[in-house]
Amino acid sequence: MDLSQKTDSLVGHLSELRKRLIIILVVNITATFICYFFIDKLIQYILYLNPGMNLIYIAPSELFMVYMELALICAIVLCFPITISEIWMFISKGLYKKERNHVLLSLFFGAFFFVAGILFCYTIALPITLDFFMRISLEEVTANISVKSFVSFCNTMLISFGIVFELPVIVFLLSELDILKPSFMKKSYGVLVLIIFIVAAIITPPDVISQIVMAIPMLVLLEISKGICYFVDKRKKSGHK
Repeated sequence: MDLSQKTDSLVGHLSELRKRLIIILVVNITATFICYFFIDKLIQYILYLNPGMNLIYIAPSELFMVYMELALICAIVLCFPITISEIWMFISKGLYKKERNHVLLSLFFGAFFFVAGILFCYTIALPITLDFFMRISLEEVTANISVKSFVSFCNTMLISFGIVFELPVIVFLLSELDILKPSFMKKSYGVLVLIIFIVAAIITPPDVISQIVMAIPMLVLLEISKGICYFVDKRKKSGHK
């Protein structure tokens, strides 16, 4: 392949990438505006988690910004399958059949675990965390919580759990690509546990309870990921015999 052919190929890839990114952007922006029309119902799902805090807003634009933030996050979650499919259509052309199967499987389970993480957080982690904060309040101190702080706290927790639940999928993909081996996971187990607590401290709001609530499922996911890594390695070895 001469220089002109390589240039044409690169331009074609960049054009294809731009097309996919424009589709993702347009779909997500459109969905954001659609979600905004249903914001009264959507915000009730967040306010339902409120264990009894007195929520207020302290700036004229604060409630509007809360609505926009929630509409955007809902749009990103709802459009996640479309986003994944566009990414898949772009990268699949440069992969071999076996690699396409691995990536396609990872994308499918990635979407599943992302939703599972959000549901786990919404039904278990967030109620426990918010209830804890409510229990340590003082009768002498009136808690007037900014609605922006409350909604942002909930959104951060929800998205963080969605991302963290991707760990088994990432381990599966790295194992299939021979990047990750069981020997490494066994040797580095203590370091991985330490990294989990560091990550939990970084991606959650700055309080110990949120970090612990995040770290516990991450440790469970680490054990599941170890099992996946061992299973993939064993299957590969048996296939070579």
